[in-house]
Amino acid sequence: MSTKRIKKEKKGLTYVIILVTSLIFVFPFYWMVSTALKSTGNVYVLPPQWIPNPVQLHNFVDIYSIFPFFLYIRNNVYSCTLSAFGQTLCSSLAAYAFTRIRWPGRNIFFIVTISTMMIPFGVFAVPWYMLYRQLGLLGTLAPLWLPYWFQHPYIIFLLAVFFRSIPNSLSDAARIDGCSHFCIYLRIILPLSKNALLTAFLLHFIFMWKNLLVPLMYINKSELFTLSIGLQNLLGGTIKPSSEQLMAASLIASLPLVILFIIFNKYIMTGIAISSWKS
Repeated sequence: MSTKRIKKEKKGLTYVIILVTSLIFVFPFYWMVSTALKSTGNVYVLPPQWIPNPVQLHNFVDIYSIFPFFLYIRNNVYSCTLSAFGQTLCSSLAAYAFTRIRWPGRNIFFIVTISTMMIPFGVFAVPWYMLYRQLGLLGTLAPLWLPYWFQHPYIIFLLAVFFRSIPNSLSDAARIDGCSHFCIYLRIILPLSKNALLTAFLLHFIFMWKNLLVPLMYINKSELFTLSIGLQNLLGGTIKPSSEQLMAASLIASLPLVILFIIFNKYIMTGIAISSWKS
């Protein structure tokens, strides 16, 4: 067997594995869309109805009476945007300090900061809850975004790796011209790190969008519910929606993330790839 034929077979096998893996991951989303567009009698038929016939769009209208998704989406967008913006801003400042400013104990502090990623969320949950209770912030959206303005170790690590790839000669030249550290950060580092910054913003935005535990701890008013709490209440509420209505609500909750990823897919992949390669 020739070497060229072996390479073609390996390449073909790789494509088959990628295709099968992709189908495994895509199938749940496809089934959610399919079920959301079915009528009640076609959800549990055997053999399964893979393509909805007829298509029932009224499921999205019916679910709105018990699932006010516009209100939940507004709360999600507000808290996730503030959280991701603060996270990216403060983490970029910390990453700049760890990579561009020489100060005693810098490497030790960087290791300690990154090592906090290993601490479980439950360790912080009770102190944070007691703090917000003392500040009178329970029952507001502030606990969903305020703590993330104090940086996050993973985002700091992601940005620090990227900042190290920017030549020090640019910073040295700017410093000779009289630029301060803040000027270098604002006019040199940030413009050259757009992909990494956008990646950090989107990764945290997506994480907060689907987060259930944090909103569940602090939100006790229905008008401040996020999408994750709203979906949870659909499962345990007094009004039991049908399966197709549940899938319609789930589709509404996940569709913004799908659209966001499709639009910014190129930037996310580029930012992660560059940071991973540089590390």
